[in-house]
Amino acid sequence: MTTMGRAYSDDLRVRILEADERGEGSCRVLAKRFGVSWEYVRKLRRQRAATGQKVRVAQSRYGVRSKVTEPVKAHMLALVKSQPDLTLAQLRERIHSDKGVSMSWGLVHLWVARLGLRLKKSRSTPSNETPKPTVSVAPSSTSASSRSIRKGLSSLTKAVSRPR
Repeated sequence: MTTMGRAYSDDLRVRILEADERGEGSCRVLAKRFGVSWEYVRKLRRQRAATGQKVRVAQSRYGVRSKVTEPVKAHMLALVKSQPDLTLAQLRERIHSDKGVSMSWGLVHLWVARLGLRLKKSRSTPSNETPKPTVSVAPSSTSASSRSIRKGLSSLTKAVSRPR
C-alpha cells in the first residue's frame, strides 16, 4: 500500500538554502546530502531568487482571491436597497465608480444571485401583460368567400363534363 508524499519541513528548506549560501555544493550535491531531489533544491533556489525569502511563501488553497470583498458586498446590498430598480449594468458602473472595483457582467450577476437579490428587469423574458385581442372590421381571411370559388371548378383543374 502506498501513501501520499508529505511536504518537507520549513526547517529542512532553511538548512538547504543556508548551505547553498555558504557555497557547499551544487544542486545535486546538496540534494544528495539532505536526501531530497535535485529538482527540489533547484526550485528552492528559484523561489529565493524571486522572493528573497528562505521560508515558504503562504499559498492560497482556493486560487485567486475574489474582488468582491465584504465592503463591496455591503455596498452592493446598500445600492440595491436604496434603488431597487437598478439594472446589472448600472449596478456594475456604480460599484466601479464608488469602490474602484471593476467587475464583469457575469460576476455582478453571480453576486446578485448569491446575495439573494432579485432581478427586476430582463430583456430576454416576455412581458407579463396579457395579449390584447385584435379588433378587425374586415372579414377573416381564413374562410373562403363564396364569390371567389365557382362551384365545380378549381383553380387547378378544368371543368369536367359528366357522362350521361
